[in-house]
Amino acid sequence: MSLQEQQNLLAKLYTDAEFRRAFLSMPEKIGIENELNKIEIKEIAGIMPEELDFFADSLFWKRLREVEKFLPLTRKVLGEDFINYFRRFSQNFNPQTVKKHIEDALGFCRFLQAQEVSEFAKNAAKFEEAKAKFFGLEKRFIICKLDFDIREISFSTAETRIDNPKNKTKIAIWIRIGNGFRHFFI
Repeated sequence: MSLQEQQNLLAKLYTDAEFRRAFLSMPEKIGIENELNKIEIKEIAGIMPEELDFFADSLFWKRLREVEKFLPLTRKVLGEDFINYFRRFSQNFNPQTVKKHIEDALGFCRFLQAQEVSEFAKNAAKFEEAKAKFFGLEKRFIICKLDFDIREISFSTAETRIDNPKNKTKIAIWIRIGNGFRHFFI
């Protein structure tokens, strides 16, 4: 197995709790299914379960904190549910590029938009996904259609937003001009 394949397998062990449990209970079977040789199986199985769990938990919290930096509005809207949704998301998503934190944030935004969350959470995720693409991926132009003026989230609580009837479709636009940029709503 190549070094890259070993790293991918370890990443899966650290991020996927179900896979980790399966490997720890049946290292030979899971190792062979994942094309490990006997020496590799023995080396990985030699890692103490507590060490694996500790490292996996540390990795989860590090990823979460980095994603929270990109998605403060989404974090605010979801409150403590943000952690639960991110835990579900991170079990099945491993960033592959060198921009792992931005890839995590973008993937999490797409994940949230497919979940049963409030329209406010979906719109916050959509807005912050567009913003992260613009800044993190250095796009020249991004347009994002929203169901309401996302700026209302910044100044109110979730309870008052839910009953707010004056929400209207808005479009957020980011555009690079030379070394600067402009951001506006229409």
